[in-house]
Amino acid sequence: MRTKIEEKYLERIGQLLEKAENVKNTQRPNPEGVIGFFSVDDNIFNEWSVSCKNLIGKIAGESSSYYKDFLRNVSYAAVNLVDCGAGILRGLKEDIEMGMLLDMRDIAIAEIFSDFLDMAQHLLDNEYKDPAAFLTGAVLEDGLRKLCQKNSIKVKISDDISALNTKLADQNIYNRLIQSQIQTWKKLRDDADHGNFSEYNKQQVKDFLDWVGNFLSENIA
Repeated sequence: MRTKIEEKYLERIGQLLEKAENVKNTQRPNPEGVIGFFSVDDNIFNEWSVSCKNLIGKIAGESSSYYKDFLRNVSYAAVNLVDCGAGILRGLKEDIEMGMLLDMRDIAIAEIFSDFLDMAQHLLDNEYKDPAAFLTGAVLEDGLRKLCQKNSIKVKISDDISALNTKLADQNIYNRLIQSQIQTWKKLRDDADHGNFSEYNKQQVKDFLDWVGNFLSENIA
């Protein structure tokens, strides 16, 4: 059974395959004297190409053959290259459907995080801001730990959000601005853990939850 995130990516691949046909429909004859495949609209091609590279990178990683082949072979706005890019997308789609993509482990992890964040959102919607803050903080800490593992950064069982955050920023996994923001969220999480419930409000927990969801989506999946 496929995960929700796998289904989401498969749906997006389908959309980009449809868009490939739209890109091909913009083909125009070459100028007189120019030999080669018909060109397509540059702007529409570039929009499609960037979306494809972004999606392939998220699913399989920039070191994958899917990404490298797309980068190498889909290099300019021509009908045949759109066909080539669509073929790479179809291959990726088939491998996901067959469960052959090892990088789907990251997607499975992302779905677990998503489920817990959905639980936190449910708590918040029902006016339980304090358990929602606690759960969101736990997801953030576990996400930072997974991100360290993903980047071969050694961690200790005792490492908390601050320690994990410092290690990731020191290795330039993300910038100091994000490091500072995570420390701000740690303060909210600590207040929830220690019962300082008046130190934050429901909107701040909502902002915390949204931020963590976006952060993990960008860095784990």
